[in-house]
Amino acid sequence: MKLPIRSTVIAAFGVLSMLLPVSQTAHAQRTPPPNSRREFVAPVVFQAAGPSGASIQSTVDAFRAVPGFETNNGNNPGPLKNGRREINWDGGNPNVLDTTAPVTPFNTFLDTRGSQFTTPGLGLSQAPPSGGPQGGLAVLFGNPTYGKIFRAFSKSRLFTPVGSNVTEGSFFIPGTNGTVPATVRGFGAVFADVDQPDGSGPGGKHGNRRASTLIEYFDQRGRLLFSSFVPASPGDGGLSFFGIVFDDARIARVRIETGDVAPEPNDDQRHDIVVMDDFIYGEPQLGK
Repeated sequence: MKLPIRSTVIAAFGVLSMLLPVSQTAHAQRTPPPNSRREFVAPVVFQAAGPSGASIQSTVDAFRAVPGFETNNGNNPGPLKNGRREINWDGGNPNVLDTTAPVTPFNTFLDTRGSQFTTPGLGLSQAPPSGGPQGGLAVLFGNPTYGKIFRAFSKSRLFTPVGSNVTEGSFFIPGTNGTVPATVRGFGAVFADVDQPDGSGPGGKHGNRRASTLIEYFDQRGRLLFSSFVPASPGDGGLSFFGIVFDDARIARVRIETGDVAPEPNDDQRHDIVVMDDFIYGEPQLGK
């Protein structure tokens, strides 16, 4: 059963900022745990989209400033009571332009920041839009247009599945090399070039065609906690942000569908090709 959730939403579209219920902007839904007497408390939702990094910066900063998230814990081992972890794919240096070979599971940050990423495709890769010794996304996918349509939020690389448009992330206590599962209060991500807005509602210009990019949040038992489409900014080079924060650490896994098809075709009226940038999430906590 799908139930509309009303929750606080921080939204920014270009220079316009609005405060709206999720049910009007994100088609959010939740699945209540079976036979659960615990009342579901909707998370705070942060979302923004626009033609440049400046369009989403204030919303990303607001997400980082959530009480308890203020400190970036970097690579410090856990468990830590408060703070956040960030991944911006730049290898610690924005001048790094290497394209990493696709791999799954992607364990680069498993021990240091407590996150592991997988895909049902060939693997996950970090790459600049173009350039560098391996040519970036343009060469990785054999499509030179990708060097023009994507823009990084944090210089200089982006993150993408190869051979799929699905990425899944799980959380662990940093410093345990993935041996101690964990949960987080919140998770947010930056997306590059989400063009396709949700047109399934009344008057939607895309008819019944849904938005292209979806993020889902699950608890330790695999139950869906929350899901939403990511806001769009039509036109090349746009950036979007979507994130949620609960009042406690209950998110064990996230599933992200980027675009409506795996990267390779042209980004056009038939296909919306989307990749990712910064991941920001609450300090991983021991599961309860």
